[in-house]
Amino acid sequence: MSHVMTSAPGDSPMADSRYLLSPQQIHFFDTFGYLKISGLFADDIDEIVSGFEALFNDKDQPVWETKEALHGDERRVIIPGFIEQSPQLAPLQHDQRVVGIVQSLVGRDYTWASSDGNLFYCESYWHPDTYSAPLGQYHIKLSFYLDELNAESGAIRLIPGSQFHNQTFARTLNRNFHDATKISEFFGVAGGEIPSVTMENTPGDLIIWNFRTIHGSYNGGERRRLFSLNFGEAVPGTRDGQKQKASKPVQLRNAGDD
Repeated sequence: MSHVMTSAPGDSPMADSRYLLSPQQIHFFDTFGYLKISGLFADDIDEIVSGFEALFNDKDQPVWETKEALHGDERRVIIPGFIEQSPQLAPLQHDQRVVGIVQSLVGRDYTWASSDGNLFYCESYWHPDTYSAPLGQYHIKLSFYLDELNAESGAIRLIPGSQFHNQTFARTLNRNFHDATKISEFFGVAGGEIPSVTMENTPGDLIIWNFRTIHGSYNGGERRRLFSLNFGEAVPGTRDGQKQKASKPVQLRNAGDD
């Protein structure tokens, strides 16, 4: 097994402006909690798939196999520290397209939060990824799905606005989604019928989402392939504090005030 250790992303210079997100893309992400960039890695997809398969087909590569309630007690195979172990995939951490996205959404002062590779033989019920990132520290996930996916074959579904974890909407969802067997009791529909956005995928697309955004996957087939690059703010609470300050409501004057 090869080990390719990546350097701290804070050592990277400011990304070329060509690779930064537009103000509209940033606003979309901040508002809805996700963003898709179609075909961003289409020209590199053969090399990316090759690197993915090389790790999962290495008989000496340690893997985790889980059967959790979150996945209907069905099989999921995970390799933590995924791209760090791949000569083909490790350069993605410092790819200008990746750095530009991260600096646009997190800021230049960000930290690398590792990567993970996954094979899914299961569905994923509604949940945020806050098990691996404190709510007080802003994190984003850049996800590479390596199969053609739609609503009938396990494409990720996201609930827009659910990243605002302190608001009643998200808190209600997280509370009612805690036990997947009771979703129909609470809402009168199955988990796969909960209102959401399905992110159809073609290999080479990039799906970016806030760790706090509630997501799930239904109707998934055998051996769906995913790996994600994870980044967070270097100082917990920095980005949320800036956003709260920027969005502070204007105090309207009473009639008759000067």
